[in-house]
Amino acid sequence: MKIRLTFVVLALVVVVSLLVTACGKPTPVLETTQAPSASGASPLVGTHKKVAGVFPGPVNDAGWTTSAYLGLINLRDKYGYEIAYTENVKVEDAEQVIREYAEAGYDIIFAHGFEYADSIKKVALEYPKLKFIHNNGSEGGVANLYTITFSAGEGGYFMGRLACQITKSGKVAYIAGTEFPILSHHIAMSRQACQDIGKSNVEVIESYVGSWADPAKAKELAAAAIEQGVDVLILEADAGDPGTVEAAKEAAAAGKYIRVISWVKDKNYLAPDIVIGGWDERVSRLMEYATEQAVAGKPGGHFAIGLKEGAVGLNPFYGLAPLEVENDIVNTLKKYMEDPKSLPNLVVRTDL
Repeated sequence: MKIRLTFVVLALVVVVSLLVTACGKPTPVLETTQAPSASGASPLVGTHKKVAGVFPGPVNDAGWTTSAYLGLINLRDKYGYEIAYTENVKVEDAEQVIREYAEAGYDIIFAHGFEYADSIKKVALEYPKLKFIHNNGSEGGVANLYTITFSAGEGGYFMGRLACQITKSGKVAYIAGTEFPILSHHIAMSRQACQDIGKSNVEVIESYVGSWADPAKAKELAAAAIEQGVDVLILEADAGDPGTVEAAKEAAAAGKYIRVISWVKDKNYLAPDIVIGGWDERVSRLMEYATEQAVAGKPGGHFAIGLKEGAVGLNPFYGLAPLEVENDIVNTLKKYMEDPKSLPNLVVRTDL
């Protein structure tokens, strides 16, 4: 696979237009707001590194991969780092791609996805003088490997609390790419949130596409869930999410009540009348934090950050939830930030 350099400028609040894809067609314009940096001077200031990204999907998926791409752009534009990336990397090809970047002299190599765990660990052991960062990883025993995740539970709890209050049928469904431990814990916390607000009768369904880039399958699963009475869908399929939204739009056009909750990034633009902004995962902050650990010379290990570190948060509701529900979510989150013990059943895991 060939290394591809990126040439898109990102400001603090920007419109990113990815002009050319592998097939040469224009891609949608995407908006993003840069996540806040940690307080104080970053150890990245005044350094110059070559950083590469290995991505599971296309950089214009408007979700998980796009967020990582923008994380690289942030390192370039904020700190002057030289960057490169390879998109759509299959698990069986990841080891080769990571090794190519190591041989090419990149100082820091990101692997963006839990599925790359074995590949990045193997290459990291072969190149002890380089730094390797694994987004959504959990390995903690390699000196030059920094695994970084969003802490698990907060998003699931608050989006579950939202979903269980806006469903009219009592059925909510996660339409997700594949099953993995962090997502499983978020779903468990969604169910816990329903119980905590007296909505234990609400059914939270899990439906897995088997891929993070299959909108046709996601649409099929979402349509089946809607047919079974689901009226709130949670987007967890990345490039497959437009398929989920399309199924929801068709149901709404047929007169059904339907709501969709975004995850990773605000996807209200896909269907402004039904898609709530939902949960924001600021991958740029995740990547910057991990890079700071590596450049500062801290030993490798596992790191997990969440609300406290500004790595996640709420997106707008767009008036698609009753005002009393919106106020409940916002005020409960604010209270939780002030005192985590205010939600004793919200279990935040940093070990996944």
